[in-house]
Amino acid sequence: MSKGMAVLSLLAIVACSALAGPADAELIVKQNGHFSELVEQLSGKEYVLGSPVRDDRPYVDPTPVLHAFRHMAASLAWGDVKVAARKAAELGYEVIEFTDVDTKHEYYVLRENLKTVKTIRGWGSYIVNPQSKVDAIVEVPHPYADMHTPEVGGQIFAECEARGLLLAGAHRDKADVPDLVDSIFHQVHAAWIGPLAQVTAWQIHGFAGQKHKFPAGTQVVASTGDGAIVPEIAALDSAFDEQGMSSYVFTELDADNDDNKQVNGDTPGIAFRSLAAAKNEQGRLSRSLGGSFVHIELEGTVRTNKESRHQASAAIALAMAAAPRGEEADGRRQLASLEVEASPISLAVNHEVATPAVEVGAKIVDKAPPAAAPAVVVAAATVDVKPEVRVAAKHAAAATKPRTGAISAP
Repeated sequence: MSKGMAVLSLLAIVACSALAGPADAELIVKQNGHFSELVEQLSGKEYVLGSPVRDDRPYVDPTPVLHAFRHMAASLAWGDVKVAARKAAELGYEVIEFTDVDTKHEYYVLRENLKTVKTIRGWGSYIVNPQSKVDAIVEVPHPYADMHTPEVGGQIFAECEARGLLLAGAHRDKADVPDLVDSIFHQVHAAWIGPLAQVTAWQIHGFAGQKHKFPAGTQVVASTGDGAIVPEIAALDSAFDEQGMSSYVFTELDADNDDNKQVNGDTPGIAFRSLAAAKNEQGRLSRSLGGSFVHIELEGTVRTNKESRHQASAAIALAMAAAPRGEEADGRRQLASLEVEASPISLAVNHEVATPAVEVGAKIVDKAPPAAAPAVVVAAATVDVKPEVRVAAKHAAAATKPRTGAISAP
């Protein structure tokens, strides 16, 4: 760590210790508004550090508070809102109970407290859906560099009622969170996917088509990070195909392999290695715990065109909603955390489940989490079986689809 970064870290610790008292720490602010405007605010300059050439506010190294933040994020995810609010205040954050005036849906928002922090540190903003119906979280790691991805992520999150939405707090040139394990973004990811990654993370990125030697008109490139074609990836590719969008999947399968043909036509999946996300730290963690990770790259013309942007968001939300649900504890859907290694969720989901063989770039696989030590049966919990995924077959013409800026809704 550089001397300057060390000083910033020290200042962060001092600031955290001098924040609001116990009474204020338990206060949960209530706000009403449009959810889309909330996402726009949290992904704007008020809460996100810009590139070094345009924004001289420094990114503060969060290393001293990583463990505390992960605990706090886990508390919020489990529904211990008052506890989370108290811990958040100690870390320079605040918990907002936000009600969308359009849908009347309530969310819990975790964001830097501008009244106590004075200058944001670039640690990001996080939203929990306490009434989630889908075992998934949506992640937006580059709110500035990948234009319009916050809007896409916000629409996906709200439309499919995912469990959480993660918005990074700094330009990638200051803190490229997919490459960092010592970031607040990664700690929230770790807390919210659960100890065995039962919750799938869907990470939204953007790319410029002219910078890659992809088939003409490529609009979407998806990957798990390891080249596997898991059910979530197959369902996603199918959803894009049915919307008429040109999508492909990174895989190391041969071009003439039947599974490759289903998602890539005659194009070898290795052609998309530049967007494979093989070094993505959030993906590595999810896969290491036996879970799935979905990395989605949207081409610039898809993101800048409002109609195609909404259509892409709808396709992703559809694929997420089609994924199997996890178990429920006491009738209430919950997020697990790394701190609750013996939670009912983590134990029940592994009852009589064997560890599968890992085959990189292999056929469509149905991943199951590794078996946990002594399994405990929880009567209130149920385990869903992943359904068969129908994949829309591609053909040779798919590789030469013309580029389209706007896409008509079906």
